[in-house]
Amino acid sequence: MQQTIYKYCAVIGMDGMGNFNREAQTPRMDEIFKGGAVTYDALSMDPTISAENWGAMLLGMAPAVHGLTNAYISRYENTNPKLVTVFRRLHDVYPDAYYASVSHWNPINHGIVEHDIGVDLATADNDELLLPEIVKRVAKKPKFLFVQFDNIDGAGHHYGYGTPDHLARITRNDGLVGQVYDAYRDAGILDETLFLVIADHGGNGHGHGGYTDGEKYVFFGAAGKSVKPGTVGTMATVDIAAIVLYALGAPLPAYDKKGFSSQVPENLFTDCTLPYRVTVGAPSRVTTKPTPAIDGEGGLYRFFPQSEIKTALFFDDDLCDATGHCAYRAVNEPKFYTNGVYGSCGEFGTTGYAETADLRVGAGSFTLGVWLQASAAVNTDCLICATKDWPRRSDKGFALVQRPHNLRFLIADGDDCDDCVAPWPDEISGGWLHALVSVDRAEKTMTIYFDFERVGTWKLDDQYCGDIDTDAFVVGNDAGDRTANTALCPNLFRMDDLLVFGRAFTDADAAKLKAYYGV
Repeated sequence: MQQTIYKYCAVIGMDGMGNFNREAQTPRMDEIFKGGAVTYDALSMDPTISAENWGAMLLGMAPAVHGLTNAYISRYENTNPKLVTVFRRLHDVYPDAYYASVSHWNPINHGIVEHDIGVDLATADNDELLLPEIVKRVAKKPKFLFVQFDNIDGAGHHYGYGTPDHLARITRNDGLVGQVYDAYRDAGILDETLFLVIADHGGNGHGHGGYTDGEKYVFFGAAGKSVKPGTVGTMATVDIAAIVLYALGAPLPAYDKKGFSSQVPENLFTDCTLPYRVTVGAPSRVTTKPTPAIDGEGGLYRFFPQSEIKTALFFDDDLCDATGHCAYRAVNEPKFYTNGVYGSCGEFGTTGYAETADLRVGAGSFTLGVWLQASAAVNTDCLICATKDWPRRSDKGFALVQRPHNLRFLIADGDDCDDCVAPWPDEISGGWLHALVSVDRAEKTMTIYFDFERVGTWKLDDQYCGDIDTDAFVVGNDAGDRTANTALCPNLFRMDDLLVFGRAFTDADAAKLKAYYGV
């Protein structure tokens, strides 16, 4: 175990603040971090949503690894032995210490923090009411205190992020942060405390979840006896876990992109020499090959039974389903280009889309597979395929969406929806990427694969395991003629080999599909 630097650590979370405090009056934080380290360019994890980022901070895992969403942590406690929070890691080292989590947004305490290790959990209806609960617990000298203030995010949603009312709420919360800091001084433990303030995400307009500058860049400040004064270098919200563990002398797990990927930022501590790993990948390249006949040598039926494949759109200059199961009609003029992965690829968006009434998944498991071309020109959501109206969250059906920085899959039962989001890997900038989304109704999971490797698995609620069929399967547009919204996607985007299988895929199935493509 490394040497203990601090006896205590506090993380004060400012939900929805982003880095908008740079434009607000924040005299207390200015005072606290005057001799400390700050950055206004820490990266929120993608997607810029609360559960994904608070989960990343407390677990030290990327959202695609931990799989937690707002809906999930609101319903379920964290009993997954693979999702180990900072609280449990510290408890393993200091079992007799006192720990507390005080959160305005209670799903953090309900669905992220473990309930079997004695963490003192508290919540309140607003940030002002939360303050006395925090101060009361600081007096007990917590080894680790986690706080989440939520009213800044509420102001952003209501008034708009960066508006005068949003900034005014940041100023009010600055006063609350100052009072928490004063409580540490009053308890006589300030000199032995690492005091951290961080936002989970910012916002754009009245919302967040995308990856615009206003959403992805957040403030981070650190004050403590070994903090190196100045500007913090590269860091992300996920790095909070490693910072806390390092400061309190607990073991740091080895870096694992598919597990604990939290790191201590360089230049944060005067006595830390740990390297900070930044992943930089080269664009992937796929050589175009002719599409083999589906039932010929090297064809899809040589790898998967014909009965399992519901549709196979190869986009070889047409919209023909190679299985013969579905008849597609073109709306406007989808175009085709010879530089696909296998044969031609299809271009959709402003040129048009395709639609069929013949595809059904019912209440069974299914898998969607498609090659996507990542492009800087894609700067808005592009619907790959759907049985629902994409903009309507509760509209019955499913939707697979290519976004500027991630892939999103959404499933809805007509009343509500659930979704999973996987950020693009670095390697596909400007190249082709294969995406698989497997929905396993029996196991109640959704799994995403990129280039045939599992990215993450998300839980699926019972309510989304029923029949979600609708009257149309749309390819390449935000909505079909079946709704009042017939606007075409404003971007052009390309895909190749859209496949729908009538069962859930396993890792072995993904490997078989990889063998089919010979990559």
